[in-house]
Amino acid sequence: MERNYLIDFDGVIIDSQDRFLLDMKDNIDQDDWTKYLNSINWYKFIRECQEIDESLTVLQKLQKLKKLRAIITTIHGFQEGREKEIFLRENNIIVPIFYVLPDQKKSNIYIPSINDTLVDDKQRNCQDWKDAGGSAILFDSHLETPEKDKIKSLKQLL
Repeated sequence: MERNYLIDFDGVIIDSQDRFLLDMKDNIDQDDWTKYLNSINWYKFIRECQEIDESLTVLQKLQKLKKLRAIITTIHGFQEGREKEIFLRENNIIVPIFYVLPDQKKSNIYIPSINDTLVDDKQRNCQDWKDAGGSAILFDSHLETPEKDKIKSLKQLL
């Protein structure tokens, strides 16, 4: 089966998911999540995150092989989405980008077929994608040993 990959952004391409958790810990007095998210300088935030295991190079290779269908990412507002787009385009990732609001399912924004494989760091997103007819691979950069449908690096998709 020829796979077409749809790749999550946060926690798969860059370590922004870990940064969110760290920032929330450091800002424990922030009782309003929306207020906190709106206070983020997204340009600075994204560029201070670390790329996960040469993920941008891998995305460029998958794109060249025509195996990268899209980036599908949750956003909390327009500015976050815009900065993710700029970041990806600056790194020569030119596939479509699908934006998902926090209360939406990725499978409702992009209806998967059996050949569409979501790579995401959240089990609930992977399960929903499978339930909607696609296939999914759970991404875990801290994974110790390889497991079925789990990877620790996008390099494993090549």
